Amino acid sequence: MIWIWLWTRLSKTGVRPEVSGRLLRRFPAAEVARLLKARILIEDRKVDTWGTCAHCDCGYEVRLVEEIDGRLIACCPLDSSQDVLLEPCDLKRYRVDADKLVTAIAAAGRMKGSPAEIAAGIWFLGRSGTGRRIFMCRTPEDVFVPGISMLVKSMAGAMPPIVICEQIDTNSGISLRDMEIDVHELDEIVRPNEKGDEEISFDALLPPRDRVRLVMDRGRQVATLDGQILDLPLQMIALLRLFAEQALRSDPRLKKQEIEIDTGREAKELMRDLRGALMSCGLTRAQVDELFVSVRGIGYRLALAREEIEIIG
Repeated sequence: MIWIWLWTRLSKTGVRPEVSGRLLRRFPAAEVARLLKARILIEDRKVDTWGTCAHCDCGYEVRLVEEIDGRLIACCPLDSSQDVLLEPCDLKRYRVDADKLVTAIAAAGRMKGSPAEIAAGIWFLGRSGTGRRIFMCRTPEDVFVPGISMLVKSMAGAMPPIVICEQIDTNSGISLRDMEIDVHELDEIVRPNEKGDEEISFDALLPPRDRVRLVMDRGRQVATLDGQILDLPLQMIALLRLFAEQALRSDPRLKKQEIEIDTGREAKELMRDLRGALMSCGLTRAQVDELFVSVRGIGYRLALAREEIEIIG
């Protein structure tokens, strides 16, 4: 997803992030065009030089880009096999408007409120569908600046604030949670939708004490949902565990064929039995319907985030 990729560039390059046209070639031209139209990306300049080869001994800091027989080539003075063939767009450099990028991410996640930068490197995104106040920062160190943690917590109200960073080292994560700030990494807000496309969602970000909802105990063949032990037949326990294991993978969708191969029964029939067994355990029909999502043409997925699932034993 190009928005998330641009945020990682912002996190790495600081207050004036810049990207090259060559890097943007990995994304569909239509997506880049939309960002240019929205002024999230702004064409800044063009270059006429290129970086030297890795471990090159030529002594130059850069190499010139030459047009040879109608082609743009960054020529290596020592080894022509290291020449780089370029496209005209490769020489363009773009600035990223951080405020507009954050606003676009917030809108994609259906946040409520007006995104704004509240301190250097820290943006308030708004309120998620669960009512949580969400913040994004370039690095965890931005939150450790004196006074910033108190500002974030005061804006969050009664519930702990959620802070999203590209990456969080163990020590920073522990320190922030000790400060009653819930932290998440950037990849946790990107989830596949029913069509299998990536989308941004903040609603699954829950504080640590509330995160684990489903616990699967392999050794005891027991499942617990929201603290309630589910008294399920062994085949239903096995199917629920299959869903839980798949939900922890990069693609949480469980294909009908995989269910049928693993159980020897028709997937549709098994899902009907699983839903019935869960209602026999005391869950309402609405609760059961919310627990599973049908993925058209593929199968089903468990409607729980990875942080809400724990498999032990």
